[in-house]
Amino acid sequence: MTRFRLLCHILFFIIATTTTENVGLQTQQGIIYGRQTQNSIEYLGIQYAKVIRWKPPIDLASEIFPNGSFQATSFGPCCPQPSSDAYIPKQDEQCLYLNIFKPIVQSNHSLLPVFVWIHGGGHALGCSSQSIPLRYNGTNMIAYSPPDQPAIIITINYRLGVLADMYLKELIEEDSEWPAAGNYMKLDMLSALRWIKKNIQDYGGDSNNVALFGESAGGLSVINLGAVKGSANLYRTAISESGLGSPGTYSSYNNMSNALNYSNSVVQRLNCSSDVKENVLSCIRNSSIEDLFKAYGNRATKPIIDNYFFPLYPPLAIKNGTYNKDLSLIMGNNDYEDPICFQQPDMNFNDAVSLLTQSIGYKWIPMIVNHYHINNCSSDPNANITRCCNIVRLILMDKTFDCNVRRLYNGLYLKYGPEYENNKLFWYHLNCHPECPVVPDKGVCEHASEIAYVFGTISSWDSVGPVNCTWDNQSRIFSNEIIAHWINIATTGRPLSQWPDYDPSTSKYFYITPDQDFSPMTWNRNCSVFDQIEEEGVKETFGNNSYSIKGTVV
Repeated sequence: MTRFRLLCHILFFIIATTTTENVGLQTQQGIIYGRQTQNSIEYLGIQYAKVIRWKPPIDLASEIFPNGSFQATSFGPCCPQPSSDAYIPKQDEQCLYLNIFKPIVQSNHSLLPVFVWIHGGGHALGCSSQSIPLRYNGTNMIAYSPPDQPAIIITINYRLGVLADMYLKELIEEDSEWPAAGNYMKLDMLSALRWIKKNIQDYGGDSNNVALFGESAGGLSVINLGAVKGSANLYRTAISESGLGSPGTYSSYNNMSNALNYSNSVVQRLNCSSDVKENVLSCIRNSSIEDLFKAYGNRATKPIIDNYFFPLYPPLAIKNGTYNKDLSLIMGNNDYEDPICFQQPDMNFNDAVSLLTQSIGYKWIPMIVNHYHINNCSSDPNANITRCCNIVRLILMDKTFDCNVRRLYNGLYLKYGPEYENNKLFWYHLNCHPECPVVPDKGVCEHASEIAYVFGTISSWDSVGPVNCTWDNQSRIFSNEIIAHWINIATTGRPLSQWPDYDPSTSKYFYITPDQDFSPMTWNRNCSVFDQIEEEGVKETFGNNSYSIKGTVV
């Protein structure tokens, strides 16, 4: 889409906030009533599964609506979570709901691509209906999409924190047909995708053209799903925005021993320990949400590599040939995920080593210092490429994002060869200058800053009321260009033509920035240190029999 078309789109497109209730649609589940806006019909709060604590979700994809009809005009409750600075509406354990935002098209229009959003929040926080104004507003994304590429947007809830995570022998042995525990957030996501597969055609969607997009924990999840049991044929494309900890590194996952030990400690803190399995399960299932949050503490909720549902983390699944090789993958991150130079502008060598030790570990610091020439770094704000805080920022971006993307993509090339030369892998970096709503580091493209531009929504994680500012034309044009690429990905499985596919021999990413035309850029850094750290970490975490996961393509 040209900048002229995008500008025209802005000037002549006004989003209506007025809605019309009770727009009826006959589906195989019964008549569903949504609400119509100028640009969409919204079907909100559709329950896709029922919850029993620490059991796989009970699918509702084939269930008839009570009394044969359903009023889908308001969001369902959010999943229980600790308090945070985000606006989270009503919460309830029965929280597995999805929301469908359908563009207004002619009744004889061909089936539409389906774009499913998985929110972030560290697997512990967040909701599809969070923030005021609504953060994940599918109607806004539709309104600012190219008019010749309509797509259905879907947002979902999934279980969080302690309710998504418990890994106990008692749970594993409870059901012989499901000898696993934990990973309930992933099971919920699959349940939502099964509902979509079965029902979305009733809403005008193409069940064979489903794409996922997610940020942070959601970005991690959309890549993880390619390695779990039961995900085949449910989607064909995934966009990972700043995947939390990255699916390319062992540290984003718990092994069974770690998960079991911590879950047992939660049981002890709840005073639920017993030699009788049924007593343990009854006790924890009857514990209050408040007691569960307190017993679980501040633990990072991570996926569990369990040898059954999630047998291998993605790089090893790729190496072993068990990762879904039919997927198109788009991965990237923001320029200032860690805004270190804004938080520690006077960082010197000692400060740099201290921060890197916290993130990487003391053992590797001498190698990191030598490899990245940190000894020569400067605290002078004018030093630019030799500035300590900037060197540390780039090191942590290597560790957390770029080297992990290359590890995954290069692994796919090594495993499947020429098949992955055919427009299936794409890599990006994104810069932005958020000023509205007001953010702590004004104009800095931090973690999650891109979400507003992806949805075309002036809202933030902690927005709790109407925003008293507006975007300028440049911000709206920038957002529309991102939406155009994302919608094209949902429609065709690849971005617009100026975005090249990934090639390990040239190491180029696509640079998305409001400061210039979007264009390919050469990546000239080196991952040898972090590949060595990864290989050792994989052996320590998953055992000495782990496959090699070096990311170098030869």
